[in-house]
Amino acid sequence: MISQTEQMSYRLSLLDTQYQKNSYQMSTKNLLQQGSDDSMLYSRIISVDDKIRTYEGLKTQIERTTIQNNAADSSMSNIKKLFESMKTELIKANTATTSASGIAAIAANITGLKENLYQLANTQVEGEYVFAGSDSSVQPFEKDVNGKVTYVGNNQLRKVAVEEGSYRDRGVTGFDMMMYPTASATKGQTLNFSQEDRIIDQDGNEWKLNSPTNDTLTKYDLQGNVTTDTLAVTNDGLTPPTYSAVIPNVDGTKFEAKTNIFNLMDSTLNALNKVDSSGNPISEDQAKALIAKSQLELDKAYDGVNIAHAQLGGRNEIFETSLERVSSKLTQYNILSQQIGSADLAKVAAEAKALELTYTALYSTISKTNTLSLVNFLN
Repeated sequence: MISQTEQMSYRLSLLDTQYQKNSYQMSTKNLLQQGSDDSMLYSRIISVDDKIRTYEGLKTQIERTTIQNNAADSSMSNIKKLFESMKTELIKANTATTSASGIAAIAANITGLKENLYQLANTQVEGEYVFAGSDSSVQPFEKDVNGKVTYVGNNQLRKVAVEEGSYRDRGVTGFDMMMYPTASATKGQTLNFSQEDRIIDQDGNEWKLNSPTNDTLTKYDLQGNVTTDTLAVTNDGLTPPTYSAVIPNVDGTKFEAKTNIFNLMDSTLNALNKVDSSGNPISEDQAKALIAKSQLELDKAYDGVNIAHAQLGGRNEIFETSLERVSSKLTQYNILSQQIGSADLAKVAAEAKALELTYTALYSTISKTNTLSLVNFLN
């Protein structure tokens, strides 16, 4: 009888274990409670779940990037509209019938356009500046007490993961958007530039004038670190001065001088107000000539913005396509996870019913056994 009791207890423990497993599957809908239940299946589930977490992270990142890209695209569209308004204003300013009060009104309008442009160039989404380059925490354009605007971001695009181990460039930088080329030179040629121009080589490195002598261009790498590479610079001695440098005679070498669009707007405002860059009065004929020059320069700047906008559109499309692909893969992995890791509830319900009947039969046997006397049991 003792042996039978031990057998009954053992069978009850097996039923209890099966009941716990069954209850876990019913409540969580998960097939495995412990990895040791099926080590091979558990490894597959872990692998698939890891893929799900990876693609969830990619999807979240791409969705956030898409929001930033859409904001950048909207800002670029508005920037082009501001340029179109400025072009219209300059056409009116260069018309002989425009009065002095009309010129003053045009200057006031362009001052307002400059402020609007400054706000758009510093577009921020979720705490990140979309035109700052690789470091989106830095406000790309800064204004000093005199209203002079300077680009302090970099010319490197931020890279965003679109797939495991695959990254794509995001957006455009302030160099692409708000700085247009005024001169270029290839190997062996001479590059002419002003003190306010930014000099960029074919690899994206910036070359800066050494202050205060301004007789040398020094190369800074993509991380902004100074290097030992230099170029000799000559000064034509005029006011304002024009600098020149002979480009190294190396195949594939190209240098560009880029002008800040805000500098163009400042020059235009000076011309409208009939003063030079130092605030000294100039004649009406000189002012008209400078306004005409501003019109030509504005056309170059507008073309530069158009090119940058097209580049932005191409990059944005890459992220839109990537979002669709990542979302599709995430759906597939979620389905696979359900298929291999989820309990078959119909099967679990049937097992629960069978377990209930087994419990009933076992407890009935135990009850009958307990009613027997030792004499009857021996008999």
